[in-house]
Amino acid sequence: MKQHLLCGMMLAAGTLVGGCSSNASSGGSGGEVGTGGNIGTGGNTGTGGNSGTGGNSGTGGKSTSATGGSTGTVDTTVASGGGTTGTGGVQAAGGLASTGGATSVSSTGARTGSGGAGGTNTTGTTTGSTNPSGGTAGAAASGGNAGTSCSGPVATFSGALAAGIAFKDTDGKPVNAHGGGIIQVGDTFYMHGEYFPPGGTDNDFHGVEMYSSKDLAGWKNEGIILEEGAGTEIATGRKGERPHIVKCPSTGEFVLYMHAASNDYQTDKEVVYATSSTVNGKYAYKGPLTNAGGTRAEHSDMSAVVDKGKAYVITESGHVYTLADDCHSWLTDQSFSAVNIPSDLGLDKPGGGESPTVFRAGDTLYWISSQKTGWRANDNVYSTASSMTGPWTNQGLLAPSGEKTWLSQATWVTPVVGCKGTVYVYWGDHWYGTEDTTAPGKHNDQTTYVFQPMVFSGTKLSLPKYLDPWKLDVGAGTYQ
Repeated sequence: MKQHLLCGMMLAAGTLVGGCSSNASSGGSGGEVGTGGNIGTGGNTGTGGNSGTGGNSGTGGKSTSATGGSTGTVDTTVASGGGTTGTGGVQAAGGLASTGGATSVSSTGARTGSGGAGGTNTTGTTTGSTNPSGGTAGAAASGGNAGTSCSGPVATFSGALAAGIAFKDTDGKPVNAHGGGIIQVGDTFYMHGEYFPPGGTDNDFHGVEMYSSKDLAGWKNEGIILEEGAGTEIATGRKGERPHIVKCPSTGEFVLYMHAASNDYQTDKEVVYATSSTVNGKYAYKGPLTNAGGTRAEHSDMSAVVDKGKAYVITESGHVYTLADDCHSWLTDQSFSAVNIPSDLGLDKPGGGESPTVFRAGDTLYWISSQKTGWRANDNVYSTASSMTGPWTNQGLLAPSGEKTWLSQATWVTPVVGCKGTVYVYWGDHWYGTEDTTAPGKHNDQTTYVFQPMVFSGTKLSLPKYLDPWKLDVGAGTYQ
């Protein structure tokens, strides 16, 4: 987001999937469950093998309750639930159960193998489409061993509408990552965004900060993963916004994309990238993203996503850059005006949209766009398509008219896939001065967060009301 004459900053990154990897518990993993005997051959019934024993019962992580004063608090707990007991095998004891920063409870009663044949493994990577209204999480990968229970952390999100959520990390300091995205690796969510020095009064680039969490509420600081680079597009005194990380489908490398710009946002602006072999490692700056001929992607607000095995960079005003297999250059640039701000909704700033946020739910892709109103919140709109390369259809407002997307600007949507359903968690930045223009772009270190569950009706998407508080059951993939 920037001032009026500029195109904004932020957005999403990460792998878009119809279903995500679902784990039995957050934090420590459960012990091995007992397996049923081998499948009998020639019509004979398999014998029930010896019972597997669960791992040692892990101790719970330190219970942390991040408080945000008047801006709300966040706390986490763990739901413990036994799985269904199968037949023929012997029930395994619950293994380790531990969550980072949340109170943990050991999980008991893991599902045993069925007599002779193994049960389905609910910890496999889900495939197929997800039910966007919180239904099934897609078909789980099958396995010979018995499945585990679906217990996991339960997080409570609380923050008044006027103030947003003031997340604190496990050291008790304010979470300081803005205008970015969340990428999930295993059972861990990695938030990354713009870092603003406490007490600072500019919105220059000072680095990309990362945090990790098992439940999207309790955050551990992983440090600065991309620093300023002297003599580069992300040097001191320049702009650097909207960092988003994807895992390149062809190489497995983690690639961070963001936009850089001159201090006035106009002399130059370009998408740049950096790489790392690990999601939370130090990222090596590589320079501007270009095509084979050296042409740069010259845009401001942007995001990066992976959909159906292909990586894309999307930008303000509806551009979709299809990336090369190594994710280090772009192949094609297409633009879709439908994702911009319609002129027939009576909004303040019709025309090009910024802070592009794209995710897939089932067979439908969703593209959220913000009006270009600087740092002030506005009514965001969304569009739908079945493919990243369109056609896209504008569907209107994301939240009720006049609510200004619950005083936020969209930057990312994270699917949380559990054993019972999928919750799509909206992340919007509650920028400092979101309704006040006396100090636009100043004091961004005081920016807070809006985390809300998305609501679906068929392929329609909405944030119909502001929930405070609400609970997210990560293991089940449900909310209340």
